[in-house]
Amino acid sequence: MKNLKIASILLLISTLFLKFSSMIRDTIIANYFGTSYVVDAYNAAMIIPNAFILFMLTGMKDAFIPSYLRYEKDNKGKSHLTNIVKSTFFICFIISILGSIAAFFYFPASYPNFSKAAIEIGIYTSIMYFMSLSLVGVNAVYEGVFDARSQYSFSVFSQTVVVLFTMLSTILLHASMGGYAIALGYFVGTIASFLIKVFYYKPQHLLLWKQKIDREEVKAFYKVFIPVGITIMVGQINLTVNFFFAGSFGEGVISYLNYSFRLVSIPQAIFGVTVATIIYPLIAKAIAAKDNERFKLGIEKGMSFMLMLLIPTITIMCFYMKDIVTIAYQRGAFDANSTLKTTDVSYYYLGSVFFYSLQAVLAKGFYSLQKGYLIMRAGLLSIVLNIIFNIIFTKFMGYQGLALSMSVVGFFYTAIVFVLLSKQVNHFHYGHLLKETGKLLIAAIPLGVVMFFLKEWTFLNDLHVILRFAIVTIIGAIVYAVFGFLLKAEGLLLFLKRKNK
Repeated sequence: MKNLKIASILLLISTLFLKFSSMIRDTIIANYFGTSYVVDAYNAAMIIPNAFILFMLTGMKDAFIPSYLRYEKDNKGKSHLTNIVKSTFFICFIISILGSIAAFFYFPASYPNFSKAAIEIGIYTSIMYFMSLSLVGVNAVYEGVFDARSQYSFSVFSQTVVVLFTMLSTILLHASMGGYAIALGYFVGTIASFLIKVFYYKPQHLLLWKQKIDREEVKAFYKVFIPVGITIMVGQINLTVNFFFAGSFGEGVISYLNYSFRLVSIPQAIFGVTVATIIYPLIAKAIAAKDNERFKLGIEKGMSFMLMLLIPTITIMCFYMKDIVTIAYQRGAFDANSTLKTTDVSYYYLGSVFFYSLQAVLAKGFYSLQKGYLIMRAGLLSIVLNIIFNIIFTKFMGYQGLALSMSVVGFFYTAIVFVLLSKQVNHFHYGHLLKETGKLLIAAIPLGVVMFFLKEWTFLNDLHVILRFAIVTIIGAIVYAVFGFLLKAEGLLLFLKRKNK
């Protein structure tokens, strides 16, 4: 148990490092290229190959870990690993080739309003991302092995290497290569991440080189993996749809949307890992023991934790979004006007962060029940809804409507997933969930009042933006914690209980 706690702490620390290194990467890109056509082309180009990358990177791990552990019990883990590595490399290689060829056709057709220079950057950026896919799939399988062995930090480190190479390439080569330097860094980083694994295992132990692929075993695995992977792709597909719409609004719009989405989504990514680490042992043991009541309580506690973290974060972001964008991006080519535009879009994304964070908890329930196909159906429906809302909102609001669409779709998606999971477990304790949510919302009222007055305090406004934001965040956290404790909010009490152990 002690080792599990240590592994969980290392996972959280390494994940924080990964997420903040990703933010630093975006900051570096913003510094050198701002919201120019270069960033528009880069973001538009990587979105489709990145959907496949997420399909493999995250979806593969979610499906491979339980599969690998099952075979490992029968001392067939190395054989199963070999089957999946070889088949995944072959599949990803084919996708890489087809995607690279298709980029010459689909990118210009998707963004007809882009300049010739932007289209050229977009095509070759797409190709470099697609060519990375072959090794991305293999990396994902081995990272699944690390996670299965509770070597979480090494798994996250191998992903961080890719981000670090992207940053380094952008810094060193932006002057000579322009926007191509970003994609090149990702490509080289993917190779470096793979070589680290080769060095760790040594080539002779990497897999069973002479073993032939067991097609039936691979088919059985991919039957489980594909619904999980498609579900993971849904968010990226919705972003792709948004970027197609954004391309018609002129230079800079895709950049505003991408910068704001990445920044606002950081709490979602960090809290998701934290909550998953807390609830996973609970729901896993409940499934093994066929204890439906304990499974429900695990999901409910996960939602309570998530709400406890999300509500104050979003409240503070509502008052200090401009400060957050300024701290993250405003330097170099990213000017004050870019800050205002990005801040404006960021507000509309807050709903998506809230709802998709809750959905991440619910998704763990479906995966634990091995019913990923149900949440996949809800995800596919969300893509249709996103297209409909994009058409409606952009007509009345312009490109800001694309961000609002993500938030509205997130509400419907999460609501549908909640209802579906509730039916699977014979209904959650709705009264208890409403009561706990109410406590957290009430605790957020004094937090909002304090933020309102701090916003008007001249002394704070005269401070440097980083110092100002640090002060209001600390004050906000204290106010929220005090009122949450007085109201005996379950999420906060559970957190304090764990800290005291």
